[in-house]
Amino acid sequence: MRRKHIVMLVGLGILALGMTACMKKVYINLTYQLPPASEHITGRRVYIETQDMRADTDIFNAAAKEKFQYFSGLFSLAVEAPDQQRFLLGAYPLPALFETALKKRLEQMGITVVDQKDEDVPRFQVKINRFRINLIDQKWQTDIDFEVSLSQNEKRVAREAVSGSGERMKVIGSRDAEKVISEIFSEMINQLNIERLFQQANL
Repeated sequence: MRRKHIVMLVGLGILALGMTACMKKVYINLTYQLPPASEHITGRRVYIETQDMRADTDIFNAAAKEKFQYFSGLFSLAVEAPDQQRFLLGAYPLPALFETALKKRLEQMGITVVDQKDEDVPRFQVKINRFRINLIDQKWQTDIDFEVSLSQNEKRVAREAVSGSGERMKVIGSRDAEKVISEIFSEMINQLNIERLFQQANL
């Protein structure tokens, strides 16, 4: 009987810890919506390099930070395919978030992303200029700005800048913030004209 009581107490303790962890939002759920598959650039290879160039590295304004006060700096990234299949990839800091999403976009187009830097492989460089989540007048606002350059051996560099913002009315909880972040992030990643970058870089 005593053993049953101990097992029950341990089980209740684990449940309580789990509930506490759920209440403390340590990460942001973000879903990247892949665009339809493209076969325009099959057979190419790139190496992705990501740099965080933000002048202000704070992601939140004061009001938003209060709602995400336990945020660890990690984004839980899931990818949703055009057929609505959804895959959870893992938790990433901001630079790796961009790198992982862009890798999925490139692979969707038939481009191979290599893990090792090589002079014979074009460099796909991502510079994150702004990533901001604000809560203003009961509205969640997301503001994203990044730049991508494509080159090989520093010859003929092709560049494209992408920026955008969006907002959603705040209700109870943080899901509305995560939804607007996911929507704007997906829109910005998919807005990047990768085919034109290859054309401009003559690759």
